[in-house]
Amino acid sequence: MGEPASEGRETTRPGRGLAIASLAIGASGLTLALATWAAWLIIRPALLSAWVFSWVVQAFVLVLGALWFALLPISVLALVFGVCAGARTQPGFGRIGTTLAVITALLALSGAAVFATTSWRQVGPPGAYFDTKTRAPR
Repeated sequence: MGEPASEGRETTRPGRGLAIASLAIGASGLTLALATWAAWLIIRPALLSAWVFSWVVQAFVLVLGALWFALLPISVLALVFGVCAGARTQPGFGRIGTTLAVITALLALSGAAVFATTSWRQVGPPGAYFDTKTRAPR
């Protein structure tokens, strides 16, 4: 009669679901960050030498840049979930998810910086396509 209701029941940590969510989001974010870097390293050299498909490649590079910027809030979400799950005090899924989130954030920040500072001078079709002169040369 005077016993607490929680006796005899198995108790779980309150942040177990947040830790699993942090791990899942951190792992998927890291996978996407690595795939984006791999695609960038494959496409970027071709972008500098190809002019036939340069508009298609340029659009692809813009999508890769957008992915790097989209990975930043994803990594912050995984980091917040991991910290709320007790990653600083208890080892487990929360700490692993937090570590993956930090690595994802570093990859996304470096990718966003590379994207923002890349020279775009050699991108696009030759200038002859934009020649508006209709007269024959003298």
